[in-house]
Amino acid sequence: PRNLSAMSDEDWITLHNQQTIAASVMLGIGLIGLSINLAGVFFSFRVRALRSPFGRLMAAHCFSDAAILAIFSFWCATRTYLGYLDHNSLISKKIGQLSLFFWFTSIYSQLVIALNRCTLLLFPNVYNKIFASHTHLVILTYWSICLLHACVYFGDGCDFYFNSEVFHWTFADTPCGQAAGFWLDFIFGCTFCSVVLVLDFVCLIIMRKNNKILADAMQSAEINRRARREAQFMIQACCTGVLFTLMLFSFHFLSRIVTGVWAVAATTTLMWELAHLGDGVILFAFNNELRKVLYRPKLLLGVTTISSKELEKTRVSS
Repeated sequence: PRNLSAMSDEDWITLHNQQTIAASVMLGIGLIGLSINLAGVFFSFRVRALRSPFGRLMAAHCFSDAAILAIFSFWCATRTYLGYLDHNSLISKKIGQLSLFFWFTSIYSQLVIALNRCTLLLFPNVYNKIFASHTHLVILTYWSICLLHACVYFGDGCDFYFNSEVFHWTFADTPCGQAAGFWLDFIFGCTFCSVVLVLDFVCLIIMRKNNKILADAMQSAEINRRARREAQFMIQACCTGVLFTLMLFSFHFLSRIVTGVWAVAATTTLMWELAHLGDGVILFAFNNELRKVLYRPKLLLGVTTISSKELEKTRVSS
């Protein structure tokens, strides 16, 4: 922390320049990621092929990412640029609590999406009873669980806030704050990412097994198409899991090793923001239905939802 009362005019100018650079980076990355994830939410309701349990879960996941990036863009960037340093205020702590709520909904969404895929492959009857018929109830249930997680931070000293003086998020330097940061954020988050990877690997094994059974009835073109889809599926699952795990490792460990304001801000705030931006990019990169819409954006302005037939025509013409 800087000794603000002892700063000269030249130091104030340097500080203001640093604040401007930090705010610009947070705002730029935040707005790009916010646009990508909101597009994912919008497309999930406009593309008919995504009007499914997966599409609704994807929309909830993208909304969580977008909410976190909105906090970065309109709270962190604004406070940094204007030089508001009262990070111990009540509103600062509540915004931090809100950001953690959306962080929990983001990782829970990944788990539920993985469970959705596994249930469809292993237990189709259960899938029809739970996911196909009560998707909104599933989303409401795990969002309620995330709300209970966030309530932990109502405890005395269990605060999480953005320190605009040094441009990074931090847990309160108290026993409760440090315990919550390590166990509820790092250990819990890494465990979830690991479980999601295992579930996606199980899905991949089942898909390959089904392909071998159907191999005699399929043409070579269909076999190659399924093989490419399996490869994309596994790469997407690995990218998402590795991305969030690296972010948690950087936030909780690398930030304690590096020195300097910029290095700490890069390993905490910047890594967290880039993780949610990258999550949206991965979604578009590995989802054929979303990519096809980008070929013909005028379809989004129509009244009816976009059918797979229209998307296929667009893909062929492109």
